[in-house]
Amino acid sequence: MSRRLLVTLAVGLVLMIVLGTSGIAAEAAPSKPITITWWINPWRIAPPGFPEDQAPGSEDFPKWASEEFMRLHPGVTVKYEVVTNAGFDQKIAAAILAGNPPDVLRPIGFRLEWVKQGVLEPIDDYLTAEDKQDFYQYALDEGKVNGKYYLFPWNNSNNGMGSTLLLNPAIFAERGVSLPKLPERGWTVDEFLAAAKKLTFDRDGDGKIDVYALSFPATDLSVMMGWMHLFGARLFNEDETAIALNSPEGVRALEFVVDAIYKHKIAPEGAAGMGIYDSINMFHQGKTAMGYGGPYEIGRIDRYVKEGSLKEAFPVHIAQYPHDPSVGPFAYHTSGGFVVFKQRDAEKKELVMEFAKFLTNQENMRLLKSLLYVTTRKSVNKDLYKGSTFENEVEVYTRALEYGIPYFGSSDISTTPIDKHIQAMFEAALSRSKTPKQALDEFAAEANKIMFKK
Repeated sequence: MSRRLLVTLAVGLVLMIVLGTSGIAAEAAPSKPITITWWINPWRIAPPGFPEDQAPGSEDFPKWASEEFMRLHPGVTVKYEVVTNAGFDQKIAAAILAGNPPDVLRPIGFRLEWVKQGVLEPIDDYLTAEDKQDFYQYALDEGKVNGKYYLFPWNNSNNGMGSTLLLNPAIFAERGVSLPKLPERGWTVDEFLAAAKKLTFDRDGDGKIDVYALSFPATDLSVMMGWMHLFGARLFNEDETAIALNSPEGVRALEFVVDAIYKHKIAPEGAAGMGIYDSINMFHQGKTAMGYGGPYEIGRIDRYVKEGSLKEAFPVHIAQYPHDPSVGPFAYHTSGGFVVFKQRDAEKKELVMEFAKFLTNQENMRLLKSLLYVTTRKSVNKDLYKGSTFENEVEVYTRALEYGIPYFGSSDISTTPIDKHIQAMFEAALSRSKTPKQALDEFAAEANKIMFKK
């Protein structure tokens, strides 16, 4: 029996309505009309019954979820808003400042400062013993602050940026390059560089490179921070009291990236101005043999074909980032989910928490399969992709996540104040306006002033 139901029973409103043949009963109506607002960035999830030959839009899932919850909870109105990624942080910051944030939010990255500001509700009382066993501990810990949980886990890792690479097997075959071996598809830096040189070539014989091994999108921090971990560099020192990215390992990694462009020429110049969609488009157009992302990005190809923005689909394999054998494999690991903002009304709070639990229950988490995402529930992942065309790729991806590292520090620290400085550091090094060491040292000096007043 839910806590919300106990509240409703206390005011004497007992109303159970069995809906059709679904076997699901509607909850008792609240004592007054209640409206729940929630915001989510664009997620193209196919809701139950969605046509398989169509590509879902960003509104299909939130529309279904809102209507389904209202069906199960008479007297409750759910209003959703799909907020674009561009300007997302500014919009939610303005809403918080105005004292009018949504009730439920799927943030783009958990924000420690919101807990410090006291604007989030802890969710400990709404996590059952089964939930705590079922959610991966690292997913729960993503929103853990001072011993309390503030995030209902949902997606496991991100879209794969900074975690794994995508390989076009046709180009590998064309150049006689073997794919890294299953089950992990891992490779060393030397193996990667040897392959990348063969995968960069002039296809039509006009003296110009037509296909590069890969590209470097300087403005995508997750992707670029992946390359910074090649030789064991970290953004912070061990106790997170100072910037450590300008370590010898960090300088060596950034030099590797710059050399990949200008010395080995396995990636195109102009990387300083490239974003992740520039890299994605180059990969989709066959202009690079490798791209970035996880299973979700493979699914993006199918969606683009259905939408008509990509002519035809092509097979894609997932592989790990290259690694130094003395350091070992690594991947960016983070988890996402839903937070609940502070509620003044006790009855509404119960319903808002119920809605967040509804979004992250086992049945609804399975819908992430339509995006080729991995969930944060062990019970769901156990057989989610078994027998699927993508079973091997998901296996490679989940194996990579076992080496997961929080590139941007623990949940006890927020890099938001220095994100633009990290980007500026990559842009300076990849444009060669500064040497890798100069760019890293200047970044560290500025970031230490901002983060640690040093």
